[in-house]
Amino acid sequence: MKTLVIISDTHNMGMQNMPDQVINAMDEADYILHLGDGEADILALKRSYGGKVIAVRGNNDASFEKERVVTIEGAKMLLTHGDLYNVRTRLEKLLARAREEGADYVLFGHTHRALIAQEGGVTFINPGSLKYKRTYCYANADKGKLYAVVVDLNS
Repeated sequence: MKTLVIISDTHNMGMQNMPDQVINAMDEADYILHLGDGEADILALKRSYGGKVIAVRGNNDASFEKERVVTIEGAKMLLTHGDLYNVRTRLEKLLARAREEGADYVLFGHTHRALIAQEGGVTFINPGSLKYKRTYCYANADKGKLYAVVVDLNS
């Protein structure tokens, strides 16, 4: 089993401004997934955590790939920011892309709204915005499954 911290839309808040709970979770996690819009934060995370950081580029970023397919403990995930797929209004395009890649899970950001939902046999996970909504996701990957929860730091 591997643990994952999934964040997005940090909009260059700086690691010094990230809540201690998130930093502690990242310290303990096997992987940190950043789903874009926070290029300076991604670079800082890579400096601090090295190879356990996997990131994609958001619509406000200049570096990194726009999407990646990763498999952790048998769970195949499509990582994207979501801006290319009109995710603010619907998930059909993203569902079609997941099916093209054979991914059972899609991790995306862009909307700033946390979401965990199933559609068409694919699980969609959006951690929301760590900067603006103070939400992220914590997940366990094990035997081809990804078990994720939204953590709301406002509660």
